[in-house]
Amino acid sequence: MLRRVEKYLMRLVMVSLILVVVAQGLMTNDSTRFYMSWSERMEGQNLPTPVIVPDDKISSATNATIKSPEALLTIELSQYASAPQAKILINGQARYRFSRQQVLIRVKAGDTVEIDTSDCPLPLNFKITSGSKELAYPNQGQVFSGNQSIVMIGRIIVK
Repeated sequence: MLRRVEKYLMRLVMVSLILVVVAQGLMTNDSTRFYMSWSERMEGQNLPTPVIVPDDKISSATNATIKSPEALLTIELSQYASAPQAKILINGQARYRFSRQQVLIRVKAGDTVEIDTSDCPLPLNFKITSGSKELAYPNQGQVFSGNQSIVMIGRIIVK
């Protein structure tokens, strides 16, 4: 009896393995993958390339400059009145220092904000105390800690 069950289980495992290999092989074909994959059907439609601009808008579209939305962000040093060795990095470049307890910084959508505490001998806590109404991330009240490291605040999201 046990040998018979073992025999059927081995056959089931082998058939399952073969079915997985065949299914993966079929998934390499775009039209077949569309019907086999639920997530593929849920994808949006492709945009035509290149995007066509109406003739009456060509002159204004070529002269226009795209500006990234900006926002203001206030970061507060929690324990101390200042820590000038702590630097705020925007897109990897040092832009601000904590010469006071609160630092107001101007950021653009998509900027990466970090705090470099590698030169600070003590652990430091930072809090996002305020942000302009356009700022979606980071959120007010978030707390970040750094102990001789680089603290990632995150990528700025502007509404």
